[in-house]
Amino acid sequence: MREEEIDRITPHRAMELLRKDGIDVDADRAKIILDFFYEMAEIVVDTYLDEQKIRKFTLTQKRESKFNQSILKS
Repeated sequence: MREEEIDRITPHRAMELLRKDGIDVDADRAKIILDFFYEMAEIVVDTYLDEQKIRKFTLTQKRESKFNQSILKS
């Protein structure tokens, strides 16, 4: 998978967003939280893409199987 640089939320922006929900954290803790969320997001995206590859492979195999069966019947 290609790696692209993304604009990350800064710890100070995360502190502001969390504070709006009544969660007070310092910059170090906000960075830890952000790192965790970015890691989780990467895992979720990778899992989704892996599942899509498996589905595509399965569909391709089914199509090839049907094609081969039609050739054998001919």
